[in-house]
Amino acid sequence: MPRSEIPVDVLRDILEHVDQAGLAVMCQVNKICCSCSQDVLYRDIQCGTSISKSKCIYRTLAQSARLARKVRSFSSLSEGSDMAMALRNMTSLRILELSSALDMDILDGCTFKLYSFGCTYVYNHREYFPNFLSSQPSLKYVALPVYFGSEVSSSMEATCLPNLTRISATLFWLRDLIPGRPLNEVITTGYTLIGHSIDLSFFALSTTPIQKLTIDYSYLYPTPGYLLASFLPSLTHFTLKIWKYYTFFKYEEVCELAYINNWILNNMA
Repeated sequence: MPRSEIPVDVLRDILEHVDQAGLAVMCQVNKICCSCSQDVLYRDIQCGTSISKSKCIYRTLAQSARLARKVRSFSSLSEGSDMAMALRNMTSLRILELSSALDMDILDGCTFKLYSFGCTYVYNHREYFPNFLSSQPSLKYVALPVYFGSEVSSSMEATCLPNLTRISATLFWLRDLIPGRPLNEVITTGYTLIGHSIDLSFFALSTTPIQKLTIDYSYLYPTPGYLLASFLPSLTHFTLKIWKYYTFFKYEEVCELAYINNWILNNMA
């Protein structure tokens, strides 16, 4: 069969197995090959540690709305002058990961509807960050920045993120975002001082049973294991994080940690 007669759906299947260098070559064959190759080439964009390469990607996506519309997943470790325009052009974006310290106003004017969003740190969260989350009702997974205060989440609307099923955040965020939402996996970030008791009963306020929990030891201690298990009767996966700097544990604290861990594992549904 002549190359010009290869069905487009077959061509797309073939291109799924071609590396980036090969896709770049295919873009030069003809219009059909170029269009199909660009669909694969620009579908998942990862901007790594190379600042010059990242800036080149931002510039390309900022200058070509046609190519930016092909992006479904975008991950960035750095910021650039063309990044805001590139994000506005990515109208079909569904997964966004921002790992650098960003001004959240770069998301102003974006019309994409995400189902996954992660951000390590932002500068001006008080104005832009809550507003951005409120504009993304389709989000099912979020990884929120680590803050050491409770004022960040106080401006969040009670009705935002109605479809959230998985979250990674500090206890301050979780305290406001778990109640009334269908969470089934929760990952706590940050830590608190050892011995400072925290009321964890809000875990029971999810509209669906939480099945997976990753929690820092400093949040859990000295909460009795049976009490946490009573909040989470459907728990099937439990991960307890202990940081290396916890070298000042007393013997009885280590015993209590073992007790908590064993009790929960032996009493999960």
